[in-house]
Amino acid sequence: MQPSTGIHCVIPQANRALITRFSRPTTYVSITRPQSQSPPRRQLSYTTTPSLRELVSAKKTTHFPATPSYQPATPAQSRTSFSTTSLTMSDDAYSSFLDKANSDLNAGRSQQGSGTARTETVDTNVKVPAPLQSVDAYYISDTDEPFEPVAFKWEGASKGTWPSADQLSSLISPSADLSGAIETLSASSFDPKDQYTSVLHAVRAAAAVEGDSSADKSAVDIKVYRVELSSTKIEYWILALEPSEGRLVGLRAKAVES
Repeated sequence: MQPSTGIHCVIPQANRALITRFSRPTTYVSITRPQSQSPPRRQLSYTTTPSLRELVSAKKTTHFPATPSYQPATPAQSRTSFSTTSLTMSDDAYSSFLDKANSDLNAGRSQQGSGTARTETVDTNVKVPAPLQSVDAYYISDTDEPFEPVAFKWEGASKGTWPSADQLSSLISPSADLSGAIETLSASSFDPKDQYTSVLHAVRAAAAVEGDSSADKSAVDIKVYRVELSSTKIEYWILALEPSEGRLVGLRAKAVES
C-alpha cells in the first residue's frame, strides 16, 4: 500500500494568543483517507462439469494428450470371433465327427427302407398290353407320380374272379404280407372329379379281347385297390380282368398323403 496523505489545519496568527491563553497544547488534527482501491478479485474455480461449449473452446487452444478409448465390439465382430472359436478342432476330432454323422445318416436310411415294403408291377414272362404302355398321366398328391403299367398272371381272370386281399398281397409283394393294408374302392370313388378318365379308359382297353375291335370297352369292370404302405405312403392299383390271356392288368400310382 502507498502512504496515506495527511490534511493539516493551520491556525491564523491573530488567534494564536487566544489559544495560548488557555495553556493547552496546539492540537493538529490529521485525517487520513486511504487511497481508493478496487476490491481484490476472487479466484473462481469450477466445481461442476464444464459445458460442451466450454470444452469446445478449450480444445481449440489446448492440446490434450491422446488417451486410448474403449470401443465395444460390433455384432459382426462378435459373431466372427465366436464362430472361429467354436469351429476350431483338431483333424482327428473333425474326422470322427464326419464319420459319426455319416453313420447316423446311413442308419436312418436303412430304418426307413426296412419300414416300407417294396411292390412289383409286372410278373416275369408276362406281356404288358399295348394300351398301358402309352399312358402319360400323373396321380396328383404331395408328390405327383406317374402311372405305371401292371400285368400279373392270374388264373381267376378267365372265371371272372377277383383276387382277395391275401392273393393280391402275394402278387404285388411276395416278401411282405400287405393284406391288412389293402382296401378295395370303386372307380367312381377313386376318381369322383373325373381327373383320371384317360387312365380308366386305358385299363378298360387293356382288358378287352385283343384284336376284337367290336368289344365294348365300357362294359369292362374295374376295381381300385388302395394299399397303405405307411402313414403317408399310399399306392393305388387300378386293375381289370383280362380273360383271354388269364391276366390281371392295369396301372399303379404312388402317392404321398400327409
